[in-house]
Amino acid sequence: MAKKVGIFVCDCNKSLPIDIGAITRSLKLSVKPKLYSRLRRDDIHPLKYHAQKEKYDRLLIGCCGEREFFLHELSTIGFQAEQIQFLNLKEECFWVHEDREAANWKAARLMRASLETAEARQQMPEMPVRAGDLISIVAETPLAFSLARRLANHAKVTLLLEETSEAFDSFLPSPLPCEVNRGRVTEIQGQLGEFKILVERTQAIDLDRCVSCMRCVPVCHTQAITAGLRLIDSKCDRCGDCLTECGEVQAIKIPRKDQQMVEADQVIFLGSQQLPPRYRRPGIHHVPTVRPEDIDRIAFDAMALIGDFMKPEFVKYNIGTCAAGYADFKGCGICIPSCPYDAIQRDPVASPSRVKVDPVSCEGCGACISACPTSALHFAEPSPAFIYTKMRALLAPVNGGEEERPVLAFHCTNTGRAALQNARAWDAKLPANLLPIEVPCLRYVSEANMLAAFRVGAAGVALLGCEQCPHGERQLLLEKLDFTKMVLEAFGFGGDRIRLFTTEEAAHEALSALGRFAEQASPFPLTWDGQFPKKVENREIIADAIATFLDGTGRDPGRVKENAPFPFAWADVRAEGCTMCRSCVNVCPVHAFKLDDEKHTLEFRYMSCVACGMCEKACPENVITLHQDLILEKAAFAFQVMVQDEMVGCLQCGKEFINKRALAAIQAKVGMMEAFLEGRADLLLMCPDCRAVKAMMEMQKGWEP
Repeated sequence: MAKKVGIFVCDCNKSLPIDIGAITRSLKLSVKPKLYSRLRRDDIHPLKYHAQKEKYDRLLIGCCGEREFFLHELSTIGFQAEQIQFLNLKEECFWVHEDREAANWKAARLMRASLETAEARQQMPEMPVRAGDLISIVAETPLAFSLARRLANHAKVTLLLEETSEAFDSFLPSPLPCEVNRGRVTEIQGQLGEFKILVERTQAIDLDRCVSCMRCVPVCHTQAITAGLRLIDSKCDRCGDCLTECGEVQAIKIPRKDQQMVEADQVIFLGSQQLPPRYRRPGIHHVPTVRPEDIDRIAFDAMALIGDFMKPEFVKYNIGTCAAGYADFKGCGICIPSCPYDAIQRDPVASPSRVKVDPVSCEGCGACISACPTSALHFAEPSPAFIYTKMRALLAPVNGGEEERPVLAFHCTNTGRAALQNARAWDAKLPANLLPIEVPCLRYVSEANMLAAFRVGAAGVALLGCEQCPHGERQLLLEKLDFTKMVLEAFGFGGDRIRLFTTEEAAHEALSALGRFAEQASPFPLTWDGQFPKKVENREIIADAIATFLDGTGRDPGRVKENAPFPFAWADVRAEGCTMCRSCVNVCPVHAFKLDDEKHTLEFRYMSCVACGMCEKACPENVITLHQDLILEKAAFAFQVMVQDEMVGCLQCGKEFINKRALAAIQAKVGMMEAFLEGRADLLLMCPDCRAVKAMMEMQKGWEP
């Protein structure tokens, strides 16, 4: 049964030119939305009365009022938060678009998107996480002492001073409420609550053993030992006086090279040291530049992660569609290097050829789901179903479609969202054909998302996000952009229909450029046919878009690029060596290979292949070579014959039992065993049943195989 939805819109004291009639006609609504002028004030009461009277299942509220206000008021008549959707039509449409009619069209699109995605939105799953109070501070600055004292009241702190830093040479405060030593972090493994830190120490003075008697400082005639109890190796002449003076304490070791594995629930890096991308994960805090006023904030961030709490489980993994590997054959694995948090690895326990997602380390950037060609990894929320439902709702025509040039703007939740929210404050006049769709990070956006937008009739696709992404480098996103541009250019649509805009200090300039991009976009040459694939996996979406472009343009670009860094490949099968043993068919995770038993053919479908390479590794005859070429042609969607063969009948009963190529391979391999067969090579030409009977008869005659 269809949900009954109530739509309530506010024109903000009659200041917004909302045309309820036009919106109703555009959306083909059976009932006009209710229009109010002071919904966040006295009009809330008639809204509540009407909502209660009509017994709506869901509510859509178009108002700039605070979300919390409406949630509180509507909860008094039985509505839950998940039953209510909000749109700020004032700031998203009427304040930033000068064209009144176009602003109403955009309002209709946004309302339609909210209505159609209501059921697609899901609750983000969560998982329990526990982190203890053991915090390790790795420091290059004496401000670490202040942080250690600040945290010592709430946690167990260990302080690791960078052993080559001169910042601690003039003093070493004592006493400190924590363990202090020198060293260098060479590796960090694990996750929040269970980090293992590999520390390497070459510093001669072990502060853990040192009693700070300072007797070693004055006896060093080369002044190699500082007041901060650090031995400068380049000044030391190995005279041994400090060792003698240290005596039974034995805190000095020359030379020294020790390693120690230190456990911690969290790690804080204070200083300019560069951290590998894989260290970007919850529980590892990196503060390159530290000021005294930052100490409380850093301490608060660390203390907030102590205890038991719930963490969103951003990514779901479907092992059944994964192309990472099969049995002992390692395949795709493209998601592993794409993750900046080292949250995806091969699974050494279940199967080394499979992958495993660590939800605690995952920060939800979405890079892995964009990288995965089979969508074995997909985001929990926004889910693929939600994204594509919203895309279709935003891009579908609302005024006949003849003059519409909708431009879809993917924007991140960070600076992308902030830039759009500040559009009016910066007096940025954006065209109404610019339709925003929010994603966790631009890394989330795949070539499937971008091509799907054009498939549905977008005139352009923009990406608006951070200049310096907090999730690190985004080479994969640039490759996705290159792929999409390449496809568009191959069909004559123009690669300039897609563009990346980054914001930082000059966010207003990025918005202006984004506005010009949308304003200048020409209508897409193909009109959306109203169809869309039921499956929303990446490869199915890409294949559907390319097939639509092939049919719509009449072009057949063919081999567009050789040796491309994209997960597409053509399988070159050397027919003369193939025995049609089915190995490639059995290991292919996407069924790009098939063996037709009736036609006795081995066939391959290019558009299914994700270049995982398992067929190459599994082929016992080594006759398969993958070429990662980008091919755009109709033939790529059909299974093409790689090897043709025929069946061989049994010499005894005539029943077909083996294909000719396999028989030839067997005969070649056992030909050297003629002495073993003793003239009985005809056994190989018999089916298993007849061969067994014949062999028994020969053994009764005295044959001893």
